[in-house]
Parts: sequence; C-alpha cells; structure tokens
Amino acid sequence: MSILIITSITLLVILGSIYLEIRRQIKPRIRVYFPDGSTKISYKVKEEANVAIHVQNKGRLGFPKPAAMDICVLIYMSPTFLMKEFRWAHISDTNVKQASSGGIFGGMHYVGGAIPCILFHREEEAITVVMQMPERTGKYLAKIAVSSREGDLGIHELEIIVT
Repeated sequence: MSILIITSITLLVILGSIYLEIRRQIKPRIRVYFPDGSTKISYKVKEEANVAIHVQNKGRLGFPKPAAMDICVLIYMSPTFLMKEFRWAHISDTNVKQASSGGIFGGMHYVGGAIPCILFHREEEAITVVMQMPERTGKYLAKIAVSSREGDLGIHELEIIVT
C-alpha cells in the first residue's frame, strides 16, 4: 500500500514538472534592440531624437514557435529624459498609431501602450519614441517591459549613451 502511495506521488510530481516545462516552452521569446541590431546607441546632449526600438519574436529551437499576440510595450527611462511621443506602424497596417506618454513608476518615467498585432516567428515591430536627451553626458539605461496575451515576455535593457 505504501509503495502505491509513493509511486502515485512520484508520478504526480513528474507529470506536474512536465506540464510546467511545456507551459514555459510555448511562450514566445522576444528580442528588443536598436535598428543596427545592438543594445547600445549614442546621441548628443539636449538632442531631440526619434529613438527607434525593434521588438522581434525570435522564436524557440524546434517546435512550437508560438506567435506573440496583442503586445504591450512599456519603456521606462530616467526622469532626465523628456519622452514626448510613442508610436508604431505595423507592417500590415499603413496608419501610424500613437500613444500618449505615461507617467512615473519606480522613479522612472514611462511611455507605451498596447500594440494590436500578431508577431509570428521572426517577425518584428518597429516602435519610435520621440524624446529630448538630458543635459548631462553619461550612460543611461532604458528598461523595456514586454507582455502579450500569452503572458509576461520579460524586461529588456537597452543603453543610451549621451555625449
């Protein structure tokens, strides 16, 4: 009788582990980068720039390669940046969409919004943030939080160097 109980519990633990691994595997994998493919970019002091950020569904090895649906992107920056606008234009949609700037969370300014699109394996979305660079030189970290209908897709970090 005790062997049956131990075997049953072991089987439940194994099945639970398999289930959790399968759920982890079916979420899309997202890559966030600047247009040149890097995670660093440089701008001049007080320059107003259209900072382009790409969000790509890079997929997984093997199968499945799930799509990322209804993406939400929030970009967090130091308060020394003046973020004016957040916009995107999806490949299948010629109209440029625009979201208003957000607010302050955790001591960082943020902008962003929901992007009603589906990113299949290797597809990407281009996002533009119009911002005024700070008055001081230095390296600043941008944190990009990405989520989709499938769940949280991580917080990605990009570096903006102000010279």
